[in-house]
Amino acid sequence: MTSQIRSNFRGARAWVALPDDQNREILVRTLDRLGLSVSERGPDATDFVAGQQDVVFVDADQDFMVLDSDVPHIALIGMEAPSRLARVVRHRAASVLMKPLRATGIFTALFLAFNEHAIRQRELMERDNLARRAEGRRVVIKAILKIMRDDDVSDDEAYRRMRLASMAKRISIEEFAAEILVASTSSMRLAGTAAHERKTRKP
Repeated sequence: MTSQIRSNFRGARAWVALPDDQNREILVRTLDRLGLSVSERGPDATDFVAGQQDVVFVDADQDFMVLDSDVPHIALIGMEAPSRLARVVRHRAASVLMKPLRATGIFTALFLAFNEHAIRQRELMERDNLARRAEGRRVVIKAILKIMRDDDVSDDEAYRRMRLASMAKRISIEEFAAEILVASTSSMRLAGTAAHERKTRKP
C-alpha cells in the first residue's frame, strides 16, 4: 500500500528549543508563514509535554536529548564536525538545517522530517505486528502438540479441533490456543499443590 506523502504543515505545532539569536528569529518567522503554531523555548527548556507537539527543533552544536520519540526532530548544525554529526545520528534526528539559517530550506527540512518520521513509525508498527504474529504461531504450535499428546490425534486433527472450537467461541485460533495453554498450566499447578498437600499430611 502506497503511503501518503505529507506536504502541508499548516496547524502543526512546533517546539523551537534554540538559543535566542538570529537563527531562531528566522526559523520562527518562516514557520509562522508556513502556518505552524510555534512555542519558543531555550535549549535547556524543561516544560516540554509529550503529545502536545508535532515537530521539535534542537541545536546540534550542543548536546540535546530526544524530547519525545513519537515526534520528528530537526537538528540545526553550525559546524560539520564528526562529533556533532554523530550526535545527530545517535539521536536519530529526522532532518537537519545548516547555520546560519535562511528561509529557504526550512520547508524542505519539514517535508523530509515529517515524512521520514512517518515511515519510521510505520516500519516500527510492522515489526511489532510481525513479532506478535510470530508469537501467536508459536502458541498455536504448542497447543497443537498438547492436543496431539493428550488425545493421540494427528497434527491436522488437532488443528481442526482448535479451529472449530475457536470459531464456536468467536475468537481467533491464537487466542484459543493461549487459553488451552493457560488452562494446562493452571491444572499442573493444582496437581502439584494437591500432591504437596498429600505429602505433608502423611504421619
